[in-house]
Amino acid sequence: MLDSRKHPNRAASGVRSALASLVLGLMAVGLIGCPSTMFFDEGQGQPSDRALGKAPPGSIGACREPMSKRPPLINEALWDNLRDCNKRTPRRFLRLGYSKAYLAQDDAEAVRVKRLMQELAPATQEQDGNVRMIQLLRAVRQEARGDPKLEARVERASGRTFACDYSNLPTTTEKEFANVQEDSCPAYAYDPKLRRNVCMFDTSIREARWLTSGWACLAFTDTMGEGESCHRLCAYDDYCAGQISCSQPDFDLVMCALGVCMPEKIAALY
Repeated sequence: MLDSRKHPNRAASGVRSALASLVLGLMAVGLIGCPSTMFFDEGQGQPSDRALGKAPPGSIGACREPMSKRPPLINEALWDNLRDCNKRTPRRFLRLGYSKAYLAQDDAEAVRVKRLMQELAPATQEQDGNVRMIQLLRAVRQEARGDPKLEARVERASGRTFACDYSNLPTTTEKEFANVQEDSCPAYAYDPKLRRNVCMFDTSIREARWLTSGWACLAFTDTMGEGESCHRLCAYDDYCAGQISCSQPDFDLVMCALGVCMPEKIAALY
């Protein structure tokens, strides 16, 4: 260790060097200054799905098949506001519409849909309703063979060796629906023009209310029928609840035949 008493000049020189370094450091800080943080304007960012008119998460999205006709079950105002389906349409969206012969009045598919709606009317009756529904489904399966939109759904619907009690299920759910829901709408879809959820079906038609009253249970998706229990819609009747899994493939087929097609990925969940 250096003894300052023996070497006074060396000690003084070391102190002067330290002071000089300190002064130079302070001068450098004064000349250069402290580094500043730069914030770049990133703009407003990507608009939300709702702002873009797309169905936000938690809402049922739907699109129109280009140049197709409005399914009789679908709310007319919603149909007018929907956008056409395209390659960018999310897969989870319902695809609505039937018949590509937009300007034709009596094309074969339009005649078929009209007949299906007429045959649904007697099927809604509790007496002989199940027999009528079985006859309707038999005709739908036969006509759907070879139709690329319906063929895969026909295979799923015709895979059973027994018939379901089609009349019991919608008749029960229609009656119970009024007790669990404040209005008569079984499902709401996102209207891209109004930018809010609106009733998807035309509830002024009895057949539409009857067929879709069990939508919350028959449409297997996280976004449909949120908060509703299948057992609750069946009034906690195990027989009715058992008919839900039995009838689901046929429900999916009939709905698509009427122009309301659920996504294939969702329709295959049995």
